[in-house]
Amino acid sequence: MAPILEAEALREARLLAELLPGEDDLTVHHLLGWFHWFRHRATLVRTGPEPGQGREQEQEQEQEQEQDRADLRIAVHSLTASFLAGEEDLPEPLLPLLVENAAAYAARLLPELRESNDPGRIACAARLWERIVDAAPLGHPQRPVHLTALGNVLRIKWGRGGRPADLDSAIDRFREALSALSEEPGRPMYLYNLGEVLIARFERTGAIEDLEGAVALLAEAARATPGEGPYRALVLTGLAGALRARYERAGAPRDLDGAIARYREAVPMFPPDHPGRVESLSHLGDALLARFDHAGDPADRDAALTAWSAAKATADIL
Repeated sequence: MAPILEAEALREARLLAELLPGEDDLTVHHLLGWFHWFRHRATLVRTGPEPGQGREQEQEQEQEQEQDRADLRIAVHSLTASFLAGEEDLPEPLLPLLVENAAAYAARLLPELRESNDPGRIACAARLWERIVDAAPLGHPQRPVHLTALGNVLRIKWGRGGRPADLDSAIDRFREALSALSEEPGRPMYLYNLGEVLIARFERTGAIEDLEGAVALLAEAARATPGEGPYRALVLTGLAGALRARYERAGAPRDLDGAIARYREAVPMFPPDHPGRVESLSHLGDALLARFDHAGDPADRDAALTAWSAAKATADIL
């Protein structure tokens, strides 16, 4: 590796970086990444001054260490671009860091994807997250997070006209994320994610096992979610929807009663101008009307009208 440690080689690499036309020149990124990675591996960095070492030698060692840190930083930056582009030829020891850099970049794109109608963009995001998950080793603390992100993108892809297999894959990823989770504090979110996609598949296929699984998962999420904030309200709303769906399928009045109770519990937890408040009030009105149709209690009919009026009033201020 002696040639890449020469001053002229470093000068030419810096000149190439200055001439880099833009982020799209992946060939140059790949070349520079490997060049600086080889320099980092080849440089012998001393950890401290040797006995009898003079000030001049100390300064030379400090400069060498600073250049080594710069080599590693440039290698990671350049090869992250290669990872994002799907390049397979990457240094194995750097993969964990490249994965985390790529995941941070991809995570910033998720809000845009939720509003996107571009199938190509969504498909590219799904492939990127698949690569991140494939490169994250089993047992890695961030693997459940990466699996969840992939599940969310696959669900978005399915919702924008994708294939049923995309929803099936999303469910598999959410299941795997829940199984890989090692910390209890984040468990309710993983339970909620899986429950919600199971409801989505039930609505598509009518598979009762998906509905039963969703009710169980969302009930556990509700029990495990502390406090009275918007997130607990979201979980309660999801559970209420699953209970109402089971009532419509099997006709058990206790499920409808449970749905109404969960909607009523959720509504005050949403801020007055939160869209979830509108949804919960509207669904509460629907559930109350369904119970009126079943049992004929005028109080349920009146309460339904009140809930719908409150939903409209809330929507008007959004």
